[in-house]
Amino acid sequence: MKNTILILTMTAALCAPALAQERSKVRSEESLFLDLQKTGLGSLSEFEEKKKFFETVKLEKQKIQATMLNSVYENAFAYYRSGNYEDAKDLAAKILNIDPNHSDAQMLMEASNQLRGSQRPSMSEKLMLEDRFRSALSLYTEGRILEAYRKMEEVVKLSPNNIKAKYWYTKMKDDLKDYYFQRGVDSYKARDLKESLDNFYNALLIRPKDGGIVEWITRIEDELRQQKANDQLKRSLELYAQGKLKDAYDGLRRALEIQPGDSKANKLLVEVKGEIETGYINSGKKLYTTRKYNEAISEWGKARPYTSNPGYLDKLVMRAREQMRLESEERRRRSEEAARRAREEEARRAREAEDQKKAEEEAARKGVTVEEITKKPEKGISAESRAQAQQHYLEGLKYFQNSNYEKARSEWTVARQLDPENADAASGLKRIEQILAGGQ
Repeated sequence: MKNTILILTMTAALCAPALAQERSKVRSEESLFLDLQKTGLGSLSEFEEKKKFFETVKLEKQKIQATMLNSVYENAFAYYRSGNYEDAKDLAAKILNIDPNHSDAQMLMEASNQLRGSQRPSMSEKLMLEDRFRSALSLYTEGRILEAYRKMEEVVKLSPNNIKAKYWYTKMKDDLKDYYFQRGVDSYKARDLKESLDNFYNALLIRPKDGGIVEWITRIEDELRQQKANDQLKRSLELYAQGKLKDAYDGLRRALEIQPGDSKANKLLVEVKGEIETGYINSGKKLYTTRKYNEAISEWGKARPYTSNPGYLDKLVMRAREQMRLESEERRRRSEEAARRAREEEARRAREAEDQKKAEEEAARKGVTVEEITKKPEKGISAESRAQAQQHYLEGLKYFQNSNYEKARSEWTVARQLDPENADAASGLKRIEQILAGGQ
């Protein structure tokens, strides 16, 4: 912030040069000028801030530097006009030390060097300007318009009141416009569109309202855009042929940014988008068949930027989520069923243990064996029937676990017929009836 204030202060101090400035004041300005090389816009504390604002800071510094250099040049020229060639040369040299491309400072330093130490400065300046004037006319006569224009421009800048130089400068400026215009036409015929455009813009700077130049510039810029779009389209076609669909898609979008109405690029873009979308959809379907539902949904999400039918993708996602819900409920049901069977088995074992204990106590009291106490009268169901019934129950249990309820019901019905006392088969049949009726 301090540096910014210093720069603004320096600019204000240097913007009002006067021919009658005292040498001490001039030296003060020189001191400020030398400080320009050390000035900046302040330092930013954070690296990310430096990165973010670097270009903005750079542009602002360039603007301030250009303003200050022009102000210093005005001071240098004031010295030159007053015959103080030494100080004019020094200030011009300092300008060139910061900006070597400052053409006015280069011109002023050469003139000051040439006149410095002259016994009769006015006569020497007159001879120097006359020599440059004749040199400019000689170049003009030879048809070297650009060189003649630049040389005559120096005469006009060094001697603003030279009416003769102004006249020829204006005339050369008109010819220079024609010179750039013709170079632009020649470059266009040679199909060097960029060079042609540069020349027409140079002509436009001289005659900003010339409709013919504007028409040429418009035509060439259109051709350059079309050329650039065609190059981009060609690269996209190559990528498409190589199977690099995404790169081809990005390239086609860049081509359409250049030429939005390009029918070939638009048509190919539709095809590429369709292929990318199809690829993601098919990939998602494969994942769906392997029951990788989240991965499938992710693939269908990637297809959205390329689809023209988002409703179809929504249906695919909804179906996957519904299947996830159903499978989750089935896993929960199976878990609950397994827990119920485990509890029943534990209760059965507890009852058997209790019955065994009572049988042992009864046998001890009666003085008989436990087998005699636990032996049950035959009720018409053989051990073989019970075993077969149990086998059918186990088969039905497998079908039930695989959600094949009809097969399970058939097996458990046979089990009940073989052994009406088979409680597991009875419980299973009841559960099937509840499921088929829509219960849990």
